Amino acid sequence: MISSLGQRLGLDRAALAHGLRLALAAWLAYAIASLLHVGNAYWAAMPIWVVSQSAKGLMIERGVFRIGGTLLGAAAGFGILWLGLTPYASLAVLGLWVAANASLVHLLRGVHGYGALMSGMTAAVVVLPSILHPDHAATVAMARVECTLIGVVVVTLVTGFWTPSASRRDFYARVRRLAHDAIALALSFPVDEADAREGAILQEMADLQANASLVAAGSIEGYRRLHHVDALIVAALALMAAGRTLSMRLNRKGLPPGVLDEADARNLAARLLATSPEDRQDRKAQLAGIGRADASVLDALDRVVLADRAFDAEPGRADARSFRRKATYLAPHRDGRIALETGLFTGAATFGAGALGYASGWSMGELAALGICIFSMVLGSLPDPKAIAPVMLRGVVLGVAAALLYRLTIQPSIATVPQLVLSVAPFMLVGGLARASRKTAGPALDANMCFMLASQAVLPAVTDRVVIFNEAAALLLSVSVVTSGFMLLPPAGERRALRAARAIGADIMRILQGSDTAAALRRPVLRLSLHIEKSAHLGTRPGWSLLAALNLGEAVGRLRRRLAEPKGDRASRRVLEEALADLKAMLERPGATADRLESHARTLADPEAAEILLDAANALRASRLLLANAGGGSSLSPSS
Repeated sequence: MISSLGQRLGLDRAALAHGLRLALAAWLAYAIASLLHVGNAYWAAMPIWVVSQSAKGLMIERGVFRIGGTLLGAAAGFGILWLGLTPYASLAVLGLWVAANASLVHLLRGVHGYGALMSGMTAAVVVLPSILHPDHAATVAMARVECTLIGVVVVTLVTGFWTPSASRRDFYARVRRLAHDAIALALSFPVDEADAREGAILQEMADLQANASLVAAGSIEGYRRLHHVDALIVAALALMAAGRTLSMRLNRKGLPPGVLDEADARNLAARLLATSPEDRQDRKAQLAGIGRADASVLDALDRVVLADRAFDAEPGRADARSFRRKATYLAPHRDGRIALETGLFTGAATFGAGALGYASGWSMGELAALGICIFSMVLGSLPDPKAIAPVMLRGVVLGVAAALLYRLTIQPSIATVPQLVLSVAPFMLVGGLARASRKTAGPALDANMCFMLASQAVLPAVTDRVVIFNEAAALLLSVSVVTSGFMLLPPAGERRALRAARAIGADIMRILQGSDTAAALRRPVLRLSLHIEKSAHLGTRPGWSLLAALNLGEAVGRLRRRLAEPKGDRASRRVLEEALADLKAMLERPGATADRLESHARTLADPEAAEILLDAANALRASRLLLANAGGGSSLSPSS
């Protein structure tokens, strides 16, 4: 019976134990802060719900960045108040600070952005209440810092022992399998299944790269290997692109694009990866045996083998480039457009809500403004805020409802601190179990946070029902405004995929103009492959090949290099120059441009030059819908 009840609640034995530990940690942190008479002691329980993570290293780093971000935000809040500006000017400076930190969340890798998130929130916690009550600024800030320290220490001690270390071994095994898959695809590229096969591998690449820093959290060795994860992914991407180009060439000549089935290709991939980086001749002989000893494929394979050998180095032997400037930024971090949009929206919302609250004279105006700042920063930091906004709304409503129940029925009878501490224990128990349940974990996070914030579980208790309902209304108003705004946005995946497509088009045009190289295309291609799954009708459809976009950039680069060489007769050079000029219309008319390139190729006596144009034409056709959107399409429509 208990097992059946646990299944209905989404709690197995491990989840039940985790929920009990979360509840204990939250209650213990609140109890310590209350017994030490720390101001706003309920803040101490709030870090428990967000710092606790599935992996020990991630939990430790999240705790460190929460403390660091809180200290920095408190210092920034004091700095804004120290300037002695008018209330509106102070709110404007706060808006800029919040905007900067909200943007940084999308520019920093992995858990590092959490520090920026806390920095923006904490500055708002200091500044907004102090607009009307400047004498309380120091007390509020110190209480915030003290509660954060208590919460982080308690959650680490209570849950850290049971929190497993990140399974880096499994993650690295996925990376190695990716290298095998990339080689197998390159050696037996099936033209009729190209889009589906490449789409699945590109999704895996994007997911691995996006999660690499999270898996590395808390481990020096993990961070040392970040560079190698990036390097192996980039090398595999180049190999897949080279394999696609070769298959298209063989197909044009009426030859079979691949002589291996998938199982044989995987076996050969394992043998090739087992070779030494110096055994180029051995790899060349094996490729020649299946008719794929193409120079570009061999060069790309050499890079994969070299990257794989470095990636698989003994512990302590990986280089430390990840501690310096990152060698390669791919996806999904460093999304400049999203960072700018999030910063502008969050900063403007914070300033606008604070200014409106101050001007209205509503006693709860600062609480509403604080809610708008926090909710907009949290949602803005997520990959798909539109999808999470309804979950947040439900959680906040439940948390505020529970807080009203507590304040109206239980809190008025509380007279001592021990009674106060015991009075919240049942709510924390339910909150911990709800947070651990796979069915309610999402809304439970916001419900637990807002219960603590709205309960105002301190002594002496506020019993004025007008004040209680005003505070509840302020939180509900702020979350309704923020979530409604995000729910009105287009799907985040589609917006980001569209921007990534346009970035690809812009990069190809830069290659065309001679101001960039084909290697620059890898970053937006992987970013697009990460977000394109949000629009399920794309990704595997003909005309949306991401590898073809890479090959188009490479073909354009080869064409420019060929024109820079002194060899070739005048007539051929004129044809190539005309082809280069025609390519300027590739984003507006990809199909017509491909026809023109094929027409030019038929007039060339030089087979090498003709092959470049045919490679570009094939790549244009295979990526025509992507390029149509890159040229200004307003939506990711398959009919673009």
